[in-house]
Amino acid sequence: MNKSESKYFNTALRMDEALIALLEKKDLEYITVKELCRQAGVNRSTFYLHYETIADLVNETFKLINQRFLSYFPQREEDILGNMGSRDPEELVLVTRE
Repeated sequence: MNKSESKYFNTALRMDEALIALLEKKDLEYITVKELCRQAGVNRSTFYLHYETIADLVNETFKLINQRFLSYFPQREEDILGNMGSRDPEELVLVTRE
């Protein structure tokens, strides 16, 4: 990764963090590009270099949060299921909303 790519990804990360910080204070519909830029320490033109709308930033931030969340779990099916296949069906419990 070269210096410009690193700067690009660093700015995107700062924008994600700025959005999360602002969402802790107010609802999404009241957040402006100006506030996001101030929180992230970037110019409006930098925001529009990365995103067309706040919705684009929301989508990217959601993906980042989802990736971080999933990183806490095993990735292979065998790790998730473990030895479930060797169990008797009576030993397994199905958890539902009801």
